[in-house]
Amino acid sequence: MRSTLEKGVLTIYLEGELNSYSAEPMGKEIDQVIEDKQFEKLVLDLERLSYISSAGLRVVLRLKQRFDNVSVINASLQVYDIFQMTGFTNVMDVKKALRKVDISYAEVIGDGFFSTVYRLDKDTIVKVFNRTSDAGQIERELRLAKEAFVLGVPTAISYDIVKAGDKLGVVFEMLDCMSLKTAVQTHPEKIREYVVKYATLLKKINTTECFNPIIPDIKKQYFEKLEFIKPYIEEKYYLKAKKLLESIPDRKTFVHGDCHFKNIMVQNGELILIDMDTLSVGHPIFELAAIYAPYCAFNEDDPGNSEKFFGIKAEEAAKLYNSLLDLYFGKDDPVIKDKIRLVCYLHMVWWNRVNEPNNNVRFEGCRSRLIQLLDRFDDLDIGL
Repeated sequence: MRSTLEKGVLTIYLEGELNSYSAEPMGKEIDQVIEDKQFEKLVLDLERLSYISSAGLRVVLRLKQRFDNVSVINASLQVYDIFQMTGFTNVMDVKKALRKVDISYAEVIGDGFFSTVYRLDKDTIVKVFNRTSDAGQIERELRLAKEAFVLGVPTAISYDIVKAGDKLGVVFEMLDCMSLKTAVQTHPEKIREYVVKYATLLKKINTTECFNPIIPDIKKQYFEKLEFIKPYIEEKYYLKAKKLLESIPDRKTFVHGDCHFKNIMVQNGELILIDMDTLSVGHPIFELAAIYAPYCAFNEDDPGNSEKFFGIKAEEAAKLYNSLLDLYFGKDDPVIKDKIRLVCYLHMVWWNRVNEPNNNVRFEGCRSRLIQLLDRFDDLDIGL
């Protein structure tokens, strides 16, 4: 019987049938695997188990009675139905096996740092996660998306978590859709129309209140980022940044946190969000700072970055960003834009150290611009 023990999780892989004939010997084999092992969680992986009887269920029940933290994963639909009908799903965590989808020849209709979006067929798309294999994290994102949807934010609701090769994905029903990035590139004559809709979407997000405690507070996250970068900036700049963050009004309005045009789909002329893992609540300055990063900040120390990431030149990305902000505020205000940049560079210094610790050029560039802006401003009031 195969088993693995990683980070306090003991996983036992069951195969064949767990019935009245095999239950006793399989139970003894499980006991032998468990014996003398130190673990915090026991997981039964049933991917290769084709059937379970009442005798087999008693084996699982005994384990549940012996250990507090026991769960079942990768149960086939037939096996899951047995767990459900007998009430096991009410007393322990039982997860069905994920459906597998083939993306070998699927068209890429959107891509980003964390995920890639494929067209499966004319009715459905799949968002494949490039940097996480944690189904629990993906389920959390789906809960956030549903919360936003219920409150009126145009968000695509998924109906299936799937396996795409060795990665996890989420399937959405999206008819005749394309990413906003593709729409802008395909129909440059409509760019003004799209940017107006983009600004309207942002204002909808940033004015929708949410008091659900599952949604994190972005201001708290920025304080954590500031503590992380404290060793890399002088004490006076750390204290100045802390004072400025404290001055930002608390809000319970949504902040998407990564609302660039590759994370937005266009369906029947409507803009719809499909990437909600960074959803939080807080002041809109955090939203706008996060948008400055991909459109402008990444280009500053890595010329050509927007062409690699967005497929558009740096000046086009900057023009799009500035047009978006001018529409958002109803004016072109360089002071407001610089205050937003200050918040962005605080994020960028943190981001660089976490994700690209060897990229000293970008790190030094962002840190230098952060310090320059900290010297200039005594508040982060942007009129919102």
